[in-house]
Amino acid sequence: SRRMLRLLDGRSVVPERELALFSSVSLFKPLSGILLERLAARCHASTACDETIIREGEDGDKFYVIDEGKVAVSVAGKQVAVLGHGDYFGEIALLRDVPRMATCSAVGPVKLLSMSRLEFRAAVLGTSGSAEVTEAEMGRRLTQAADRSAGSPGR
Repeated sequence: SRRMLRLLDGRSVVPERELALFSSVSLFKPLSGILLERLAARCHASTACDETIIREGEDGDKFYVIDEGKVAVSVAGKQVAVLGHGDYFGEIALLRDVPRMATCSAVGPVKLLSMSRLEFRAAVLGTSGSAEVTEAEMGRRLTQAADRSAGSPGR
């Protein structure tokens, strides 16, 4: 059986680029290597160019990580941030079951990796360690959003 396992292991393709990108995402830091590989293998690649990716007020169904390019984030029509490689968006609507809190639009060509609500929630809420990191990160991002709406400069 070891020979068969080695053969199967040798044939498996690890999506290295996606794995490296997901490994850099703060929400995914507590996840095991095996789970990260599974997420990387199941994620969906897409592109956008000068278009809206998610719209404030809509229902959330996906989590996004930026592979290449820039994404502008706006709230109530006011730009509050510009995100780039390794940044992510869409998590709050998925985790809190609330409408999207911001509009995210591609600035020029953008490559994205995404995953469904179900895959994302299972990954980040699957263990107590990952759930704690997720709650802390969401709290930080919600505080930043509140600061921005109060007039503090964003990134």
